[in-house]
Formats: sequence, C-alpha cells, structure tokens
Amino acid sequence: METRQERINKLKEQIADLKSRLPAHSVKPPMLIELEELEEQLELLLGAEPETKEGKEKI
Repeated sequence: METRQERINKLKEQIADLKSRLPAHSVKPPMLIELEELEEQLELLLGAEPETKEGKEKI
C-alpha cells in the first residue's frame, strides 16, 4: 500500500511524463482528460495535508 507522499510523488511523475508527451499542436482530447484527472487527484491529496487552513472562515 502506498503512503500519501508516495502517491503524491507518483502523480507528479505521471503529470510530468504526460506533459512531456503532449504535442505542440493538435493535442488529443483523451490526453487532456487524463492530465486534468491526474492534476485533480494531486490537488485533492495536497489539499488533505495538515498544513491547510481548514476550519477558518473566509471573509
């Protein structure tokens, strides 16, 4: 089983790999969808870190 930090590192690697494979023109929709999904997963994991300011009211 992966730890949260291992999952974060793996997602960052996958995102970097996918971005390096994106063509300069005519990007295929499935590649963009995969990139968005990976970035969303990463954001969720990063948002779950204890350093977040959860519970504080926004004004």
